[in-house]
Amino acid sequence: SATSRGARRATGPLVHKFGGTSVADAARLRALAGLVARTAEGDGGRASVVVVSALAGVTDLLDDVADGRRPAAEALEALRARHAAVADDLGVEGGEREALDARLEAALAPLVEAAAAPGPPAPLGPATADRIRAVGEDLAVPLVVRALVDAGLDARPVDARAVIRTDGRHGRAAPVVPALEPLAARHLAPVLDAGAVAVMQGFVGATELGATTTLGRGGSDYTAALLGGALDAAEVLIWTDVDGMLSGDPAAVRSARLVPELGFEEAVELSYFGARVLHPKAAKHAAATGVPLTIRNSFDPDAPGTLVRQDRRGTGTFAAVAFKPDVVLMKVRAFPSAMAYGFLARVFEVLGRHRVPVDLVATSHSSTAFTVDVDEELGAVRDELSAFAEVEVVDGLATVTVVGQGMLREPGMDALVFWAVGRTPVHLISQASDVSMSFVVAEDDAPDLVRRLHLSLIELREARDALPDDPTRPDADARPQPVTAGGAAAPDEEGP
Repeated sequence: SATSRGARRATGPLVHKFGGTSVADAARLRALAGLVARTAEGDGGRASVVVVSALAGVTDLLDDVADGRRPAAEALEALRARHAAVADDLGVEGGEREALDARLEAALAPLVEAAAAPGPPAPLGPATADRIRAVGEDLAVPLVVRALVDAGLDARPVDARAVIRTDGRHGRAAPVVPALEPLAARHLAPVLDAGAVAVMQGFVGATELGATTTLGRGGSDYTAALLGGALDAAEVLIWTDVDGMLSGDPAAVRSARLVPELGFEEAVELSYFGARVLHPKAAKHAAATGVPLTIRNSFDPDAPGTLVRQDRRGTGTFAAVAFKPDVVLMKVRAFPSAMAYGFLARVFEVLGRHRVPVDLVATSHSSTAFTVDVDEELGAVRDELSAFAEVEVVDGLATVTVVGQGMLREPGMDALVFWAVGRTPVHLISQASDVSMSFVVAEDDAPDLVRRLHLSLIELREARDALPDDPTRPDADARPQPVTAGGAAAPDEEGP
């Protein structure tokens, strides 16, 4: 029950996830160890699981090998040298160094095998590619364990393949969620019960038959969220190189500020529609399990970060404006001779069979339009849809999404948003929930639209709310409004 899970969570472990920049070198590994030790001590000695990504840049290198862009032998030597240098900087010597080198060499085995293959570099098969892509996390774990031990902690590796059970879809495997809790109880709980820190690879899993799989880029966040749910964790801490979720993309909005709290639904929408700080699947799984999630800066651990939980406080109606480039819009219209009945079912059956994830949708009885990422393979989908409908594909687009709380409940919110959108040409509008509203626009128009929305919905509203009440005023709500449904003078469209 929810009550019993909440009671277990009160005494549950902390799950830390450290991204690539947080484990980039020996100095960052020492900082990682200090954060884990300090956090555990500050929480009454609570047990800890540490989920680690590959060292910064390593996954890109391994992707090049898997896709046939770089020789495996070249990557092998580069990774062997880099990780040995980190071990040198950690000061590991003697028998301990021999043991560490043996673990690093074992992690490199898939690359050794690939380097021995004859012929020029070529794209690898899906199963082999996953074994290659997992090498980065496999190499990081023994180095993190070493850093934690040097900090005075009892740290032990736990292979993610033993805990993160997945299906067999290589490169984008889906976890078998019901299997995770018993597997975590079998492989992780004994380590935690012994008072040790469990160190696991992010991003990596395995099928029931033991074949290595990966969860897709950014999947270490997802691993941490999965473990948080399986262990009834007190909290999942995502350590990264920024302070947390921001109210806008700083590349477009110079005045973007930290969002101190978000509800689960808001975090899901932001992560799906452009906030790259958190993996969308991690946000969605945290929402499903109710485990609080905090995004923190490992380079500035005293910064407050962003707390994601069921009911957020301390932020106005509008929390952030997200921007997602590289979007494709597909417009599908039934042939005039076709029966409208069942048209949408046929369209989405094709998309489901080809495993094409759809972000935004608008429909009528005989037509639909939807957005997908530009890197999705759409040729076969378009061919099948063309058998019963006219298909148009529009690229060069982006989604701009306003995220907030109670957007459908507060009067005038839609007018405020549409006033800020102004004359920007919009290809599609979507509002399927109480926490977000999305616009599909030309990618070149998106940054300016983000700035206008941020200025109108967040900055000016914050300035208004900060005005002191005038006791001589008959109505305290008569403060100057930044915009009205009738339209006020437009703010500077270039933003602050």
